[in-house]
Amino acid sequence: MGNNDTIIVKFEKAGLITVLLVWLLRAWFGPVLNYAVLVTTTLLSVYYLWFGFFIFNKLKPLDLLDHRITSQLSRFRVTAGILMGVIISYTLIAIIFGIFFFPGMRAVMLSALIVLLAFTLYIAIYQRVKRHSFDFCRRYFIRAAITGVFLTTLISIPIEDHLKIFFRDHPGFIEAYLDYRQNPECEEKADRLRDERSRFR
Repeated sequence: MGNNDTIIVKFEKAGLITVLLVWLLRAWFGPVLNYAVLVTTTLLSVYYLWFGFFIFNKLKPLDLLDHRITSQLSRFRVTAGILMGVIISYTLIAIIFGIFFFPGMRAVMLSALIVLLAFTLYIAIYQRVKRHSFDFCRRYFIRAAITGVFLTTLISIPIEDHLKIFFRDHPGFIEAYLDYRQNPECEEKADRLRDERSRFR
């Protein structure tokens, strides 16, 4: 387990930078970049889900065949590395919900933030008590901070301002969403919201 980035980590860093840039451009240019946000963020989420263990431990799949390397892997690094990938992946999915105003948006974002904060606190306490695995934990803290800031921002912005940021040039969608939010049981309002959302596809 060296300090140099593996090809897996290089792809992850490039992907994270790309996704952050696409998010910012989406807020500026509007729904024209919806597809780019959905594709890049989903791909990065899947990447963390499958390669989180290798990203945070800075390993390559073939390293698992080297007994000298695997003997240095503690149970904590194995379990935490996998969970780190899963949690960052879920946080990215929650951000997609927040950008696209999918049904259940608030519940998904809040649950992701709670899980992210709870696991980050656990890692911080573990690292402080055990006083080792600093680089391993630091890799997670950086990524948790980046995604956590975006997620917290989406949650803390009032819903009206949230809509104006992402759909400021589409007053029909804003009105339809607010009407549906006030009366989600109304089928007519739900149909109108679906119609307005379909304009972005």
